[in-house]
Amino acid sequence: MDTLTRMKTMPVTLLLIAVNVIVYLLTVLTGMDIWQGNGEKLLHWGANYWPMTMQGQYWRLLTSMFLHAGLWHLFTNMLGLLIAGMFLEPVIRSFRFAAAYILTGIIADFISIWYHRTTVGVGASGAVFGIYGVFLALLTTPLFRPSARYGFLIYVSMFVILNFIVALFAEGIDNAAHLAGFCSGFITGYLYFFTLSKQDGDRLPQ
Repeated sequence: MDTLTRMKTMPVTLLLIAVNVIVYLLTVLTGMDIWQGNGEKLLHWGANYWPMTMQGQYWRLLTSMFLHAGLWHLFTNMLGLLIAGMFLEPVIRSFRFAAAYILTGIIADFISIWYHRTTVGVGASGAVFGIYGVFLALLTTPLFRPSARYGFLIYVSMFVILNFIVALFAEGIDNAAHLAGFCSGFITGYLYFFTLSKQDGDRLPQ
């Protein structure tokens, strides 16, 4: 499959990446440091913060998913989204992919501020982990051919495990959001299985 054809099968993935990048550039153009976020400025843009979100500004659960505290934060999240979306979106189709991203991201953001009540939260990582949760759940089902399933099962499992290990030793990583996103995605993946067919599984790019 050539690059252009593959891109046509992942419109939501590309749209989400584009929105995240555009929002990041706008924050930088309005004074945000390119390498690290500023809590006050991020709050102005819609960051997640328990005292504000739970006082009726529930939209922050959504807007915070499209904000990032620095270029490296943005790059790592978008790379993870691109890789997962490249393989998963063609299988579950764009509507399911978008629904899983938003749903798991909101759940992750809520758990994040519930656990970190004095911290300003931003980033797409909860939703990205949600997408990997969906992918891993589907890889444990008969949806895919065994020849295609095992390689991806190893890759996705290693991605998740390594990220959780790194999170144990690194500062500033929101483990609560990652775990909540992944677990909600894993459940969503099993629910999706009952709406998918073998023909859907055969669309897993090789």
